[in-house]
Amino acid sequence: MVDPTQSSQWRILEEHCSSIQETSLQELLQDNARVESLSFKAADLFIDFSKQLITSETIDLFNALADHTNLEMQIDALFTGQIINRSENRPALHTALRMPPSSSVKVADQDIIPLIRSVQEKAAEFAVKVRTKEWLGVTGQPITSVVNIGIGGSHLGPYMAYKALRPFCLSGIDCRFISNIDPADLDANLCSLDPATTLFILNSKSFTTSETLANAQAAVGWVEKALGKNSNVLEKHFVAVTANSEKAETFGFQPNNIFSTWDWIGGRFSVCSPASLAVMIAVGPENFKTILDGCQKMDDHFRTSNLTANVPALMGLIGVWNRNFLGFSNHAVIPYSKDFEHFPTYLEQLEMESNGKHVDREGNKVTLETGPILLGGVGTDAQHSFFQLLHQGTTVVPVDFIAFCEPSLASNNLSIDLIHRQHETLLANCFAQSKALAIGTETDKGNTSSDGNRPSTTILGDRLDPFTLGQLIALYEHKVFTMGVLWEINSFDQWGVELGKSLVDDVASDLTGTDTNKAHDSSTTSLIARYRKRRNL
Repeated sequence: MVDPTQSSQWRILEEHCSSIQETSLQELLQDNARVESLSFKAADLFIDFSKQLITSETIDLFNALADHTNLEMQIDALFTGQIINRSENRPALHTALRMPPSSSVKVADQDIIPLIRSVQEKAAEFAVKVRTKEWLGVTGQPITSVVNIGIGGSHLGPYMAYKALRPFCLSGIDCRFISNIDPADLDANLCSLDPATTLFILNSKSFTTSETLANAQAAVGWVEKALGKNSNVLEKHFVAVTANSEKAETFGFQPNNIFSTWDWIGGRFSVCSPASLAVMIAVGPENFKTILDGCQKMDDHFRTSNLTANVPALMGLIGVWNRNFLGFSNHAVIPYSKDFEHFPTYLEQLEMESNGKHVDREGNKVTLETGPILLGGVGTDAQHSFFQLLHQGTTVVPVDFIAFCEPSLASNNLSIDLIHRQHETLLANCFAQSKALAIGTETDKGNTSSDGNRPSTTILGDRLDPFTLGQLIALYEHKVFTMGVLWEINSFDQWGVELGKSLVDDVASDLTGTDTNKAHDSSTTSLIARYRKRRNL
């Protein structure tokens, strides 16, 4: 594997960066043709890169680097099921979840498309039963609450999608999401629910995640305390989503209550899989299929577009440009939509777990900076939170602004005139903030001046609906993949996450006193001792 920083394409970009830094966005935006040349359509989304510190030449030079790193070949490998997750010796086939039924992708000589379709149909049939009150609890009452128990990719993606599609959710079913091992999460979510009308989805790809299993056991105890201990409790009130059906059956799940996922679907890339069973129940199978259709439309754009107009690839290229050439170590995502406020949190895992790597695909130490720190918030709240730093701080943070031309509302409680007035004010805030970051302002008083020249991208959709949501999910998935290819790292493993998890058992046994012979560092030993003294253990 060749160090990307040693290529002639990289060195030419470094020289080009020096010339870019001699100008400013204020000057660049005086060119009326700039917006046209640096704005693109991808599926139904409009993306404006004109406020990034780039020119058309930057894109051309980055395409040369993309050719050098075989980006187009790597894109083909992603979609055709080749082994791109080398450290775990498996493909990454989240794109197969939304491929048309006529497609064919093989894993170990098995066509997985019929397998995916079978599981999707099973999930859809189950969702309909819950939605139509055909699925009954042990007391004969229909389900009115669905609780997803998961963590990481089994929580963040489904939770984000459920919240984003609030106007499309069935009013008769309340969905909750429990992820944290903190008992306060259980208490806050279960205290207002009726065990007789609650369905739990145990969402764990490996079925070994300690937090999820502990919360699942607590949920079983909560239901059995109210309804009694009998075999029907688990059958009528609990289903599982997992790639380890054997462990799920050992736990007590009926085979018909197990919805399969697979080891070639990474957790943070699993929002289109049965991991989002709660979302399918909430919005219905047809709306869920529309999410997949939106993803598939962006997949087609990413797979077939020339790199000079390939928006996910361009987002990835610009991300590398900002990180490695302009030296920006942070990135912000600001959706101007209350329903979309959890999208940045979802992206924190998608981007930082994928590209927060210090070794390349061969296990060698990288020679360049990889994944930036991602932060986010919802506009206009974020404007009154951390935008002071964005405008006048000493750290430059590139921003993605996401906005929608039409509001998405679930009711007719507000007047149409009021809705459109407030929505126009919302959009005015979004556009004004991107302008202020780029242009800045000079005054006689330094404390009221802003330098400007702070880059941003604006993504504009028609409306936050299932189809648009799918496009945005796939857009960022492919952006992350592109950045990983350019850095020559594996975006599909997460060994850093495993380190802390591997130490938990040793620390836990010392906290409880079951084994106090573990060797810890002095700080950890002191913290354990203080806890045991406080608890009189």
